[in-house]
Amino acid sequence: MPRLSAREISHIETSYTSDLGTLTWAWIVRADGEVQYRLSHVDGRRERNPWRSVCYLTTVERRAIDSDQSRGTDLLMRLAREYGHFPVDKRR
Repeated sequence: MPRLSAREISHIETSYTSDLGTLTWAWIVRADGEVQYRLSHVDGRRERNPWRSVCYLTTVERRAIDSDQSRGTDLLMRLAREYGHFPVDKRR
């Protein structure tokens, strides 16, 4: 898992493989509570696509994520699944 920048609270990556290639998306929760994702790699080559906003977290949700890092990961995994992405849970 890549290191978090000062502006990120949580980060996951999701991948999809088809006959056309392997696509990897990065999902983040920013310090201001915005959840975003973007296509980050195609067949292992880095892409610089714009971030797409998913939602903003409430103050209560942000505090919960700040107190427990795994909650941020769980939130991103749930949102990724809702958007049709299938993250691999490496914690188990």
